Amino acid sequence: MPLALSTGHEIGLGVTALVFILFALASSFLFPRYRPDYPGRGLLAFIVIAFVFFFGMLTAVEVFGAESKHHGEAAAAETTTAPAETTTTQQTTTAASTTSATKPAATKVPVSESEFKIVLSSTQLKAGPITFEAKNAGRIPHDLAIKQTGDKTKLIQPGGTAELKVTLKAGTYELYCSVPGHEAAGMKLNITVS
Repeated sequence: MPLALSTGHEIGLGVTALVFILFALASSFLFPRYRPDYPGRGLLAFIVIAFVFFFGMLTAVEVFGAESKHHGEAAAAETTTAPAETTTTQQTTTAASTTSATKPAATKVPVSESEFKIVLSSTQLKAGPITFEAKNAGRIPHDLAIKQTGDKTKLIQPGGTAELKVTLKAGTYELYCSVPGHEAAGMKLNITVS
C-alpha cells in the first residue's frame, strides 16, 4: 500500500531511514574491518550515537509520518453537497379532477464504515432517490463517496454520522472512502442499482 503522505513527508522519512540504515551497515561491516577492536574503548560513544539515531528515527516518523494539521483541518471543513433536487408539481385542472405528481420517498440505506471496510446490508438497491446513512464505527476519520457521481459526505469523525442524499439511475456504482490511502487499503464497495 503506498503511503498517503505528501511528497515532502515521504522524502523526509526516506532520508531519515537511509541515514539510520547506513549507520547500521557501517557499524556492522565497515568499522570492524578497519578497527578489529571496534568499538573497544569507544563502546559508550557507540551506544550514545546508536540511541541518538534510534530516537531521531522515532522523532522523524512522528514528524514526517503525521498528516499536517492544516491538511486535516481542510479535510474536516470540506463538505460537498449533492446537487439540489427540484420538486416539480404539475397540476392539470379539468371539470372532473385534479392530478399532481409527487416525488417518491428516498430509500434509506444504513452504511457502516471502519478500518478498512464499508458494510451495507444489501448491495442491490432500487433506482431513484437514496439516502446513505453513514456511521463511522472505526477509530479514525472516514467519509463516504460515490466514484461515478462525485458526491461525498463531510469527513466523519469516529462515532459520528453523516447523510449522503443522491438520486441514482440503474447501473453499477462504487462507494469508497476518499481519505488518502483508505480506498487503496480496501475501503470500497460496488453496488448495483436497478
